[in-house]
Amino acid sequence: MTKIHQVFVGCPFLPSIRNNYDRLKKDLEKETPLHIVLADTTAISSTDYLLEHITGLIRDSAGCIFDVTGGNPNVSLEVGIAHALPADFLLTLYTRKPRGQRDAEKALERIGEVRPIISDLQGRNRIEYKTYNVLKKKVFDRYLKRLPYMHRWINFNKRNRNLVKPALEVFSEIRTSGRTVRPRVIAMLDGTGIQADTLLKALSQAKLLTVRRGRDGGIYYPSK
Repeated sequence: MTKIHQVFVGCPFLPSIRNNYDRLKKDLEKETPLHIVLADTTAISSTDYLLEHITGLIRDSAGCIFDVTGGNPNVSLEVGIAHALPADFLLTLYTRKPRGQRDAEKALERIGEVRPIISDLQGRNRIEYKTYNVLKKKVFDRYLKRLPYMHRWINFNKRNRNLVKPALEVFSEIRTSGRTVRPRVIAMLDGTGIQADTLLKALSQAKLLTVRRGRDGGIYYPSK
């Protein structure tokens, strides 16, 4: 089942690129309720398990971001899987080259990257960037803002500015543990003057989380 709050990211492990996405994950999860999943396939040796693992992550995500710089084989595989499912995705391309194009290609080769093997990308939703700030702004403005779950968050943010900070704390705990519980929310709100019922009701009405009762009770991301 698609996790409406989850966004999958596939990118090369070239430090100048990977660092951007590590930072993007940190910033987006600090500023929004999204859960950003960065693909880590370096430790997976079985081709069959790799395909199963990546396919599951992509299928379960509301959106995907693939950095196609250098035609990395794993990213190429991920783009192919997303295209075949089909899944919604954005392509990104890092266009700043260290000391000219030749040195950039040598840098890619040193860490095992290859020349581009992804073909016919014309017409796909794609952004080019040279700095992290441009990457973050373009990814958010041209892609993430149109995800249905982000629409809900943006509307909530406009109507409940005083609840945004504690709401993000709740999402952080759900993201880490899979859920949170009412006593934890009450503890988070201690000293803020905000009641747990007020916060949870506003988030529930905005369809940003769901509150379950009974044996499996708790506060979770919504299923739809």
